[in-house]
Amino acid sequence: MDTLLEALLCASAPDRDSYRPMIFRMAAPEDRARLEDLLKSRPPIVVLDELVSQLTELVRAMQPAKRFAPGELAKEALAHLNGRPAHEYGVWVFYPWSNKLVHLLDEDEFVRVRTDRNRNKITTEEQALLATKKLGVIGLSVGQSVCLTLALERSFGELRIADFDTLDLSNLNRIRSGVHELGHSKVVNTAREIAELDPFLKVTVFSEGINEENIHAFLTEGGNLDLLIEECDSVAVKIIARQHAKALRIPVVMDTSDRGMIDVERFDLEPERPILHGLIDHLDPRDAAKARTNEEKLPFVVPIIGLETMSVRMKASMLEIESTVGTWPQLASSVVLGGALVSDIHRRIAIGTFTSSGRWFLDAEELVKDQEPRSSQPDPLPAYPRLTLASMLELAERIPVKKDRKPLTTATVKELVEAGVLAPSAGNLQPWQVLHHAGRLLVFHNAMDGDSGLDPGRLIPAVDMGTFLENVHLCALGSGFDVSIEPYPLTQEHRLVALIEHSSDEAEPDPLSLSLRARCTNRRKGDARPLEPKALEAMEHAAAGIFGCRAHFLTNRPALDSMAEVIAEAERLRILHPVGHAELFRKEIRWSPAETSGSRDGLDLETMELKLTEKVGFHVAADAQAMDLLASWRIGRGFMKMTRENMASASALALVSCTSNSATDLLNGGRSMQRLWLAATAHNLAVHPCAAPILLSHPVRHGFSGLFEPHDSSLLLELYDRLAEAFGLDGREAVFMARLSYASSPSAISLRRPLSTFLHSHASLS
Repeated sequence: MDTLLEALLCASAPDRDSYRPMIFRMAAPEDRARLEDLLKSRPPIVVLDELVSQLTELVRAMQPAKRFAPGELAKEALAHLNGRPAHEYGVWVFYPWSNKLVHLLDEDEFVRVRTDRNRNKITTEEQALLATKKLGVIGLSVGQSVCLTLALERSFGELRIADFDTLDLSNLNRIRSGVHELGHSKVVNTAREIAELDPFLKVTVFSEGINEENIHAFLTEGGNLDLLIEECDSVAVKIIARQHAKALRIPVVMDTSDRGMIDVERFDLEPERPILHGLIDHLDPRDAAKARTNEEKLPFVVPIIGLETMSVRMKASMLEIESTVGTWPQLASSVVLGGALVSDIHRRIAIGTFTSSGRWFLDAEELVKDQEPRSSQPDPLPAYPRLTLASMLELAERIPVKKDRKPLTTATVKELVEAGVLAPSAGNLQPWQVLHHAGRLLVFHNAMDGDSGLDPGRLIPAVDMGTFLENVHLCALGSGFDVSIEPYPLTQEHRLVALIEHSSDEAEPDPLSLSLRARCTNRRKGDARPLEPKALEAMEHAAAGIFGCRAHFLTNRPALDSMAEVIAEAERLRILHPVGHAELFRKEIRWSPAETSGSRDGLDLETMELKLTEKVGFHVAADAQAMDLLASWRIGRGFMKMTRENMASASALALVSCTSNSATDLLNGGRSMQRLWLAATAHNLAVHPCAAPILLSHPVRHGFSGLFEPHDSSLLLELYDRLAEAFGLDGREAVFMARLSYASSPSAISLRRPLSTFLHSHASLS
């Protein structure tokens, strides 16, 4: 068997290039001779002769009003031969690629019968007009559907088709072809399909695709095109094709096979119209020709495709490209619809009943859907009450004033709070409120700014407020005095986090205070060089400056790579969770400079240090419906790529732990974390928080059920166990984790709201 198969493969010489059939008219002696030579020289040819049935249809088409008696139609069909032998009537068409010889009516009668069912959706006069049109199609995925639909309606006289690619197995989800055509040129394959529908249609192929050298010939050779249909993937070709079409006043139509989006550019009627509706006027078209990477192509791709108008499933799929899918998805139903839409628009342009330019959508899911709207989902963002001055005063009045304490002056309080608000907070939401009351400071947590629906165990508020308190303490020491910090002075009242009072007029400054203003989040990628021992020692010492707290580090590459997967998986779970998604994209991220400067809080998108591809991904990921789809499909692996890349550039991971999960210990953990961060800053290290495995697992580990699906809860527990083992926590409570790198300065630094929004003063009422 193997030997026979090898022999057949060696003997096979598949016809890969021919696409024009051979037409023979037996009444012509030279054609008869050519056909006889063909029959002698070729292997056994499959002969298909259905001329009589075609004649029957012809007779009926010529006399549409007549009702034929039984047998009468067949007699008239034979009579139409007018005494000629049937084999001499019409044409014989030989298809060399399939070795088939087919007997057909000659062109005029063939066209009459084949287009008979078009009337009167297409009148006889309109059909004749369409037969004079020259069309060009660039790109043969959607383009193949367009070509075949145009051929079926017979709405052109000449078709020029261009594509450099060959047919792959993965194309067969949307390109109507067979497995026996794999590896064949797409243009040849399409031209053959058209020839098998109608051997009289003229098709010209550009198997090298379109480029600067041949675009003019494609548009003009043999007469200018009447319409250009552009369906290619190349941004550069999209642009040069339109530039040349505009110069020649040739209209352009494009379908994108998503939501039935159609673009029409009537350069024939609007010669000054900007290409692609002016969507890329802010860009230099020459850059498109130079673009090789996705990063270089995206400035052109994004405005062309329109992120805001993409279907939800396309957005979800886009985020998975090069993760769980290889490239942009296309469905046969969308491609076939595109073929129908483009063909319909061409016909109406050609007969003069459609003259507009613009972008339209024929979204089947919007047009054909359940009559009853789906019940709307509740807003995933919990509503938290704002902390009012009245409530702060009420709590302050419940704490007796110590008569032996020196009052904090207004100037001192301002200095301390200015230092405090420089502290980091989750999402840079700055949840602190401070009341200067009876010569002391009362520090409150504002749940409306700082609470998270994924954090019922209140780890985030403890860490946030801990960083604030440590900044205040370091500021006091740096100014030569000390303060006492009493955590949670009112039992069971978590809004009041700490009472700060003057404790000493003499204090040794802590060198960490010198880094208060320099400290920031820096998400830039580093150079991955090893951590300097003195930096490691300084951070360990700084973190241990808070009772019960300790710093842990991972510095070897295998451990960092392993932890990158833990962090990436946790961040994926967060972004796919309805609450986590809403908190990040609606509550935290500031999408524009105006939004950033207006709020002076949240995460300025510029601080995220995103490549253009990642920035586009963020905008796409903001669609909650797309995220819901990814969550239901249990994927979303595309979100993990950025984390892996960031970790690959890290010098180390730092983790701060405390002794227990008590509110006070967690608060101390936040203070310890801030000290570690300041020490890292002093040693020119970039610090990027990446605590998702800790934050998300905290409620699961401490008995808060129902936040996550069971499989996600199990995964979070597994991730925390891997983290605890890697850092050697040995039962200690993880509080915070950050990536440490040697990196250049950040592109932007998070802003802070005015001091007046945090600091309030009130005289004692006692």
